[in-house]
Amino acid sequence: MAARISPRLPASAAGRPAARDAHPSQETTGSQVEAYAHGRVPREVRRRQVLALATDLFVERGFAAASMDELAKRAGVSKPVIYDLIGSKEALFGEVCGQEAAALAAAVQAAVTAQPDPEQKLHAGALAFFRFAERRRAAWDALLSADTAPVNAELAAARRLNAASVARLLAEAAASSGTELDPILADACAHAINGAFEALSVWWRDHPTVSAEALATLANNLVMPGLRSFRDG
Repeated sequence: MAARISPRLPASAAGRPAARDAHPSQETTGSQVEAYAHGRVPREVRRRQVLALATDLFVERGFAAASMDELAKRAGVSKPVIYDLIGSKEALFGEVCGQEAAALAAAVQAAVTAQPDPEQKLHAGALAFFRFAERRRAAWDALLSADTAPVNAELAAARRLNAASVARLLAEAAASSGTELDPILADACAHAINGAFEALSVWWRDHPTVSAEALATLANNLVMPGLRSFRDG
């Protein structure tokens, strides 16, 4: 029987509720700021607000066109306050990328940890990856389409963070079945898996009717034979 990728199903038809975004929204952080008198907003609350607004700004304008003046205006503070809280625009972009990478790693970790079987862990991790990419579609498209030196450096750092997370999960899965996975091999596999998943998420832009579940199954079928070969010696 020929394999095919099924079109997207509504959340109700897929048997799951719509996933919640782990990122604080601009509305959420804005409400937190409004709970304090002007000039009395705690530094960490203001910082979260600025990061949420910066994410929206980078999505709308891209790195090159996003301005600190516009960010300060949206936050209702002076530009020196932004520099004091975060630093330069490059540092701000790095924070946004790091936040995206950490949230993705946490989502994958939670999904994988919930599964007892190593092969189920891979599928659960793949599904968590694509559901996260689906929820954060606008942000991911903006980040992945940027092409300047600071952007590339920060994306490389985010990819290394995600690869380290996947390598750790691979090593844990191997250990659970009595196999010790060489750290260099685990790192290479993690980069290969992340690269394949990221490429599929880019391909997904032009094929929006494909579901996250279908992509996770495809990724699982592509990757699992190679992982089984390591498990079997």
